[in-house]
Amino acid sequence: MNRKFYGAVFIFVAIMGLGLNGCAPTISGEVRDDSSRTGIAEQLKPQGGYTGPKLRVGVVNFLNKTPSKTIGIGEAAADILGTILQKTEKFIIIPQQDMKSILEQQSLGTTGAIEPTTAAKMGKILGLNAIVTGAISAYSEAEEGQDYLVYKKKKQIARVTVDYRIVDTTTGIQLMADSGQGVYAKDTGGALGLGSKSTYDPDLRDGALRDALTKAMVNMMQRLEAKEWDGRIAQVKDKIVYINAGQKTGLQVGNVLLVQELGEEIINPQTGVSMGKAPGKTKGEVMITGFFGEDGAMATTQMGGGFSVNDLVKIKK
Repeated sequence: MNRKFYGAVFIFVAIMGLGLNGCAPTISGEVRDDSSRTGIAEQLKPQGGYTGPKLRVGVVNFLNKTPSKTIGIGEAAADILGTILQKTEKFIIIPQQDMKSILEQQSLGTTGAIEPTTAAKMGKILGLNAIVTGAISAYSEAEEGQDYLVYKKKKQIARVTVDYRIVDTTTGIQLMADSGQGVYAKDTGGALGLGSKSTYDPDLRDGALRDALTKAMVNMMQRLEAKEWDGRIAQVKDKIVYINAGQKTGLQVGNVLLVQELGEEIINPQTGVSMGKAPGKTKGEVMITGFFGEDGAMATTQMGGGFSVNDLVKIKK
């Protein structure tokens, strides 16, 4: 063999070495419009000075309206949204798993199709102030790739469209409805094809959902924080009133609460559909004197009377 042949072999081996060492298989993922670069993450961080009271928010499984019926995407959306809400430290979150167990016992279901009457029942049973739910209307995955002499690069991209809404459990009225999109990309690469083959990755679905729901949370928080907090009377004994909210909610000894009866449900005469509950009359005032259990409070009557189980209580302004 001549020198030219050995020279060619040497160059080939050198290129192989560079490819295997300098271009080893790599895997990375990123959200294209991710919250750390848009500033959304900063808006969602807990802010000092927030004293509550905190709303009790239930997250219901999202309806799966994707053409391919992507397995588990509705449940994943509810889990991710619940986690994002919890991290703001501004709400008490009732996870969809807990809600599903309780509501199935009440034959209310948790399909995401929340009607005013259902919302009111959920608020009464679980002590909720609001319910967040929605639907996944589109989901897709695509793969892009480029082949070089000694290097291959692949990218998997997931895109999702999320429709979401917030329902007031006191009135049954829909507080907001909107939609948003999310994108998540995963890169894989390797020398001479090593490690460049992309396989199914469940993080693609969750990454796209997290992107869409994180961006949606800015609008959701504005609507939730604008909603007035209310609790319910759980029991009345002598002059002591027991409330279904306590220290975890952010109530403090000395807080004065207005007691208000639930209003009547108003039905639209043209459609026959419930328009929610009208405001009820104010019965009087009570003052928080102590706490009990995981999240309960005791109060004494300050004004008025005739209080009943399930009456609303609101912070006196």
